[in-house]
Amino acid sequence: MDYSLNQRKMGVGPKKGSIMYIASPVCQKQHVNFDMLCEIMAEESTVCQADIAAVFYKFRTVLNRLCSQGSIVDAGPLGTFRPTFSSKAVEKEEEFKPSTHITKTQVLFTPTSEFRTLNGVEFFKVAAKPKKKGKKKPENGAGGGHPHP
Repeated sequence: MDYSLNQRKMGVGPKKGSIMYIASPVCQKQHVNFDMLCEIMAEESTVCQADIAAVFYKFRTVLNRLCSQGSIVDAGPLGTFRPTFSSKAVEKEEEFKPSTHITKTQVLFTPTSEFRTLNGVEFFKVAAKPKKKGKKKPENGAGGGHPHP
C-alpha cells in the first residue's frame, strides 16, 4: 500500500505544538468498480461473474428489507448490519409524528475484527500530494472523482 509522509503540527498529547511527520494512505492507485469486483471474485471459481453480481444485488434487497423491519443482520465473516435513523425533538409526546420527525434512515455496517484488519500489507513511500488551496470543484463536473456503483 502506498503512503506519504505529511508534516503536521500536533494539537494534543505530549508533543502538542511540535511539528511531526505522520503517514497517510494514498488510495488513488486504482478504483475497483463493481463489474471488476465481480470479475475478480469469479476468477478460479465455479461461479460466473453474472451470478456473483446477482448475489450482491439480492443481498442488498434482502438486507434493506430486513433492516427496514428493525432486524440486525449478521453477515458472518463480513460483520453486522443494523438500522438507524435521526429524529427531531418535540416538546410533547403527542406532537411526535414518525413521518415528520424521523429522518435520515440508513444502514450501519460494523465489520468483524478479521474483516477490518488488512493482512499481508507491504508499504511503499510515495511523494505527498501538494496541498490544494481553495478546494474549488471544477464547473464542468470533471476532476478525477470516482463514480460509485
